[in-house]
Amino acid sequence: MMMSIDEQVALLMQGTDYGDEQVKQAMARELKERLIEAEKTGRPLKVYCGFDPTSSDLHLGHTIPMRKLRQFQELGHEITFLIGNYTSLIGDPSDKDKLRPQLTAEQVAYNGQTYADQSFKILDRAKTRVRYNAEWLSQLTFADLIKLGANFTIQQFMTRENFKLRLERNDPVYLHETFYALMQGYDAVAQEADVQVGGSDQLFNIIVAGRKMQEAVGQKPQIGILNGILPGTDGVVRMSKSLGNHIPILATPEDMYGKVMSLPDAAMPIYFKLVTRYTPAQIAAIEQGLADGTRHPRDVKMELAREIVTIFH
Repeated sequence: MMMSIDEQVALLMQGTDYGDEQVKQAMARELKERLIEAEKTGRPLKVYCGFDPTSSDLHLGHTIPMRKLRQFQELGHEITFLIGNYTSLIGDPSDKDKLRPQLTAEQVAYNGQTYADQSFKILDRAKTRVRYNAEWLSQLTFADLIKLGANFTIQQFMTRENFKLRLERNDPVYLHETFYALMQGYDAVAQEADVQVGGSDQLFNIIVAGRKMQEAVGQKPQIGILNGILPGTDGVVRMSKSLGNHIPILATPEDMYGKVMSLPDAAMPIYFKLVTRYTPAQIAAIEQGLADGTRHPRDVKMELAREIVTIFH
């Protein structure tokens, strides 16, 4: 894939959401610097995404970070598909305003294997490293944990939106939930990561915890690539199996096609940006066509449905 550095940055930042334009610009600048450096030294970037295998069946929303990893892969960088078999034992509080149920090691192992297998519908199996974070997290001592914890204040955790909501409602926030960010931050340290990919709900874990912890041990802080959240088939609420607005990646081609065709027109641009193999230029052309009436929404949606079905079938 021959692209200029600016084109690479545009592709890799496509569909990202930081909730703050300044943070987004800062990450784009750092990404550009790191890509220039990688090109000069011939050292590919170490890029990873952690997946907590809390269920075994994936939908399109789960594939967004995989698509981002694939973009890095095609640009020649080193990709690690990190299965959070240790972090899953706690459960990530990021996108939850209530306590997450804890899984058994057996559930995590089973789900982790199915996650990895399904991810190869998008990732290049031959070029993907699969690792498990128990490899380093299970080796930490209590003294190590205290040392890691010394990098953070309780106030930092209490400003997190979901913890704040729970406090206001007088719902409990358990101490072990604050360990999650420490563990995820340590994942970045253990892998000496250049880039971590995740959803926009991972802002604290990636930008605050991961970067801070890497700086504390003298590593260059990772760049966070935070993807926007995919709405479900209603076009509004986040895709979720429990809400029934999801498109399973193991759906039949006919079912997948039909579900994409049922999307409201307004949701098409975000689907093109987050789920497809299209470049920023191709997406801009589609948006222009829809705006000036040279493309009919139904034709564009058929193109979107075909592209998504083609990826998985």
